[in-house]
Order: sequence, then C-alpha cells, then structure tokens
Amino acid sequence: MKIVLVRHGRPDEDDSERPHDPPLRADGHAQAEAVAARLAQEGITRIVSSPMARAAQTAQPLARLLGLSVETIDGWAEADRHVARYRSTETLRALGEGEWRRFMADPIAYFGGDSASFRSAVLGALAATVEAGPANSSKAHVAVFTHGLPINVVLSHALGLERIVHFAPGYASMTRLRILHTAAEPHAIGVASVNERGHLPPTPPTPIH
Repeated sequence: MKIVLVRHGRPDEDDSERPHDPPLRADGHAQAEAVAARLAQEGITRIVSSPMARAAQTAQPLARLLGLSVETIDGWAEADRHVARYRSTETLRALGEGEWRRFMADPIAYFGGDSASFRSAVLGALAATVEAGPANSSKAHVAVFTHGLPINVVLSHALGLERIVHFAPGYASMTRLRILHTAAEPHAIGVASVNERGHLPPTPPTPIH
C-alpha cells in the first residue's frame, strides 16, 4: 500500500465566520487544484481527510477529478481543532521569539492538548486508513489530506523517534509512505519522500520595502 499525506492548502486566517476552522483562501484553492492535477495521474484508489474545513476543501478537487468520495477520519485532525481562533505558524512566529519558542517547545500542549493522546489519535487514524484498505492492499494508493502536526507524528513514528520532530511540511506539500507487510512487522512504514512541493505554482517573491 502507498499513502501520500497532503498538508492542506493555505487557509484564510482572516475569515470571520469560522475563525476556529477557516476555509481556504484563494491561493489555497489554487494549491488544492495543483495537488489534484498531480495526484490524478498516480492511480489514487481512495481519498481520506481530516474533518477540518481546510483539509476537506483541499481534498475536493481530487475527489471531483477521480469521481471518488472523501472519507473522513477524525484522528487526522490538527491539534488546534478546539481553539477559538486559528493562527498559522507564520502568525505565531510574528508574535515574537518568546511566543515562537513556547510553541516549538510543545506545539500540542500550546493548543491545550496532550502529546501522548494526540500521537495515539493520529496513529489510530493511520491504522484505520491502512486496515480499511482493499484485500489486495499492494494495489492501494491512498491520498490523506491532513495537517502539519499529524504528518510530524507519522514521520517521527516511521523513523522510530521517541519524540515528535518538527519536519515543517509546507502548505499543500506531499509526503509519501509505503506500508510494508513483513512477518516481523505487518504494518511497517517506509518513508519515500518528505515535503514534496514541485507540483505547486511558484510563490511570488516578497516585496522588499
């Protein structure tokens, strides 16, 4: 089985109707279309998404192109799902070095969560994604639309790391996994790539004032 973890496109941080769970902004939708254009060529057999709006909206263009439904798995949600207002990592960094260090020390606790519980939920979502595959799972290719911290959890687990390492997946980036079925480890995880961004439209340079 192959799994591609897609981080959501750029959300509209200024959205006033759903500040806790914002939709994508215009360039986020463009990123979602770019993801769809790439993955539509790769034989995706199933689409899974976090329940959060920014991930679900990133999944929709691919679902339309392939005529597949999007399955929601709760454990793929981000650690900030219960906050009153979404704040991007760019905004957190702009709040100053002290705030950024507090966030980086334990991003899950920063959002009011527990690292062990969050890790368990994400790995449970991964297991559910794998176990719900077809009988001939070697042919399965699943696109999972999720968030930065769940991707960090999965990569840290796959690499045998005790703590959750910050891999900084970019908006609409793709991280590829292979589920390896062996006698010793029926669901061993191989990491094929991290933070692919070559499919995305170029980012305009930031003006210098």
